[in-house]
Amino acid sequence: MKNERGPTAAQAGVQCLELLSHTYFHMSESIQIENIVIFYLRNLSSPAREILLGYLQDHHTGYDEEPEDGEDGHSMFQLKLMSDDTSLESARRAQFMDHKKIDYYVLVIDDYAGLRRAMMYVASTAAFNPRGKFIVLYNNPNDRDSDQRLANDVLQLMFIGHHSVNVLFAFAFDATGYSIYTGDPYHGTKDCGQMKPLKVATVVNGSFTNGALARAMINIPKVPPEMEACTFLLCTRVAPPFIDMDCQHGLELQIMDLLQQSMKFKVNVSCSEMDRGELLDDGNWTDLLGLMRADDCDIIAGGFNPDFDVHDEFGSTTPYLQDYHTWFVPMAGTDARWKLLVLIFDLKTWELFAFVLLISALAWRFVGQFLPEAAPHKQLAMCFLNTWCVFLCISSNNRPGCHALRIFFVALALYGLNVTTIYTSILFTILTDPPRAYQVDSIEEILASNIPIGGRLDSEDWFMNNFDDDRLVSERYNSSPDFQPSLDNLDAVVAGKRSLLMSRLYVRNTKYHGLVHGLSTDVFATQIEMIMEKGFPLLPKFNRILSNLIDMGLMEKLWNDFLYNVTILNHIKRNRQLSEEEIRAASPEVVLTLDHLQSAFALYAIGVALCLVIFLLELISKTAWIQQVLEKLDSRWDRTLIHLQLREQKSGKVKLRSRDLSRGKKAKKVTRKPFK
Repeated sequence: MKNERGPTAAQAGVQCLELLSHTYFHMSESIQIENIVIFYLRNLSSPAREILLGYLQDHHTGYDEEPEDGEDGHSMFQLKLMSDDTSLESARRAQFMDHKKIDYYVLVIDDYAGLRRAMMYVASTAAFNPRGKFIVLYNNPNDRDSDQRLANDVLQLMFIGHHSVNVLFAFAFDATGYSIYTGDPYHGTKDCGQMKPLKVATVVNGSFTNGALARAMINIPKVPPEMEACTFLLCTRVAPPFIDMDCQHGLELQIMDLLQQSMKFKVNVSCSEMDRGELLDDGNWTDLLGLMRADDCDIIAGGFNPDFDVHDEFGSTTPYLQDYHTWFVPMAGTDARWKLLVLIFDLKTWELFAFVLLISALAWRFVGQFLPEAAPHKQLAMCFLNTWCVFLCISSNNRPGCHALRIFFVALALYGLNVTTIYTSILFTILTDPPRAYQVDSIEEILASNIPIGGRLDSEDWFMNNFDDDRLVSERYNSSPDFQPSLDNLDAVVAGKRSLLMSRLYVRNTKYHGLVHGLSTDVFATQIEMIMEKGFPLLPKFNRILSNLIDMGLMEKLWNDFLYNVTILNHIKRNRQLSEEEIRAASPEVVLTLDHLQSAFALYAIGVALCLVIFLLELISKTAWIQQVLEKLDSRWDRTLIHLQLREQKSGKVKLRSRDLSRGKKAKKVTRKPFK
């Protein structure tokens, strides 16, 4: 009878581990030195303890030896040793020292509780790799006939508890013989996703009883290339345009369709308003991440951005889209419509027009004064009125008679024609697209206005830093339901009751696009990913497919199709839903209203007021008392002018020298003949 706890049993166990390592521990796609973790459990019984120490000694001392002929050196690993001798806190602190995921794990146990304890330590590190390959060897001389039951328990623990499917379980049915089991959760036609233990080999004294078949069965991929019989649960958060309200359309659902077409699996999509989820103090997760941790969801999506805390616990796909977030405030309304006629030109331009009008009137009066023109061309008031009419391209009743003033008239008419043409052309643009009032466009203005601000809980992390501006935002940030992206809350934004931090794409996909204003500066731009457990079997294939789609430009095309077509498609959809009466009805947006003519009425009222004032002044000027005063002023003014002219004549008088006419008489004698 063999000694169940002697050196022969220990040597057979070590040889079994070595055989399984050489057969199973290899990755053809790896370009780095592969690493292996050997877990040391305390208080192991014999021969499990001797098997673990023997295997550890072989790997610790075997690296300096040259590989034998026929061996390819697959046993050359970077060795890492873990143990339950330290506390879990020490293991968690040590996780930051590991940057590369563990490739292979070897665990030797003598009871099921030992495996649970070992996996609790292994899974607590950041380097834990659920898709790594595990070899679990069980040897307990007191238990030789519970192989199927224990294999099922071990594989279920690894599959459900740690999302690992690449597991070999070696059960010692005697001192030198081992039954090798592995799991097959995805090859079934009706029970996809359920762990099914399969016996794939038998090892006796370190050798397979059927080597070729055993190696083929051990290395069958646990995840087939196509999974037509498998249905996964996709839990989504409603976040247009990634997941639309009807839970039937969205950019991420289109991406999931591409993945389904490649791998032939099915998904059951469920929508909710729940957020991504946060880590609680007790280690549990809330919302969608909590559902996934409870195995109620396999994949979650809904515009989720990468987060370090989430990546520490969960797996994620390659980022495939990007989103932009900013603060949204009410869109400023159109400026006062009565200002439109004035706002066409700047104030300096209007001042220049007035200056040109004044200079032109004075020039008309000056030219007409020195030419034989009619009386109206010599009166300043009439010259100003004529100039104004020509300036506005209105016919003038007093036409000039001299060529100089006619040329001036034509030049002024051409100038007025150009000005009115420019004014009219700009007026059409102003009336069809009126300018808006001052628009709030910075977070400082939002904070100064004391408007409540907030958004999703997972966006608050962006403001938890030492910058003063971000600290002010963090202190006032509200993540209650009233500040979540929704149509009702967008109504409150339009009303000016709050300001929300939202996705630009979300707002663009709603009817409120154009009613709310996003700040010109983005608060942050982030990439979009799907989240699942680290051991999700389709994750590597997902990432390869997504990378290929990105490289081929299909993701960019999908993005551009949405970005440039969603507005047009929504417009067409709305028009198709209109009845004939609604189409014929007047548009609710009236371009021209009485408000637009307020400035015109104001100018007309000012003109009437000036006319009334001048009328009263002229009426008063016709009274007898005023006439007497004016006559006295005129006579005094005439006397003053005559006095000034006389002074100029006296001051300008010159003495003339008398001419000598005698020389002329002597020089020439004039003979007069009688007149007949």
